[in-house]
Amino acid sequence: MGKIAILAEKPSQARAYADAFKIKKKEKTFIELEPCSTFPNGAVITWAVGHLVELKEPKEYQKEWEKWSLGSLPIIPQKFEDKVVSKMYTQFHAVKKIFNDPQVTMIYNGCDSEREGSNIFYSLLKMTKVNKPVKRLWINSLEVEEIRKGFNHMQSNERDLLMYQEAKTRQISDWLVGMNCSRLYTLLLQKKGFRGSISIGRVQSPTVYLIYKRQQEIEHFKPEKFYEIEGVFKAQNGIYKGKANLKTKERAEAVQLLQQHGIEPLDTGLITSITNKKKRIAPPKLHALSTLQAAANKRWKYSPSHVLKLTQSLYEKKLVSYPRTLSIK
Repeated sequence: MGKIAILAEKPSQARAYADAFKIKKKEKTFIELEPCSTFPNGAVITWAVGHLVELKEPKEYQKEWEKWSLGSLPIIPQKFEDKVVSKMYTQFHAVKKIFNDPQVTMIYNGCDSEREGSNIFYSLLKMTKVNKPVKRLWINSLEVEEIRKGFNHMQSNERDLLMYQEAKTRQISDWLVGMNCSRLYTLLLQKKGFRGSISIGRVQSPTVYLIYKRQQEIEHFKPEKFYEIEGVFKAQNGIYKGKANLKTKERAEAVQLLQQHGIEPLDTGLITSITNKKKRIAPPKLHALSTLQAAANKRWKYSPSHVLKLTQSLYEKKLVSYPRTLSIK
């Protein structure tokens, strides 16, 4: 085996990988590692900066698609094509050069262990037009021992290719909905006097509609009476209130429950026996990103995007595990 080329998803991830081994050389676009038991002929780590590659715009397929018109819809390319993000040419060419290096005989996908990481890697790999064997690094922590363990137990890319196809399908569906529906609704509304443009998205539009429906429910809410049974209890440590397990719109139902047990207003009761039982309560589950976002919003009013940004920062500092998994440690 020759030298290994490793693609990380971002520079901070690449630095974390490099810190787990002995560094030979650091450059602006890559880090070279000394030969070791994991990489007998050495390795070079380079990185994407998120998405170096994206789907082409409509006008890049057909010139007539540049102008927004109802007659040009629907916009459906015969074959979807990627392009390098305009501001990322320097890093893309650095990655391409490393992948094409004759000394490099194997490429490791070290992007985040999820669908979008797979999409970033394979979209970029296809743009370089390099055909070399690929293996997948699958870890959810940037601790040194986890990194070393991961590189010593590299996985095949069979599952990764399926995840790439899934992510690419989602990306194309987003493109189709966004490019076509944004133009369609904007042009139809402009015929009715609307000025400006609107953005329609596969995810954002249903989400906005859910918010709209909830707002409508709030605005048209009509308060209704309901009945509960509340008792005042005197204990050794003070007085406290308790509620019966009842909440009803019918007053008669609450009255019937009181009568069933022979309870009158201002009645007094006496505790005649107490039963103590030992119970085991499992600790709460570790947070997933969604539950962490909900908890942070409730406690500190943080937005989901802010929580993701903070968690990603903690992950890159090796303080938590990878945020986009079922649990965050």
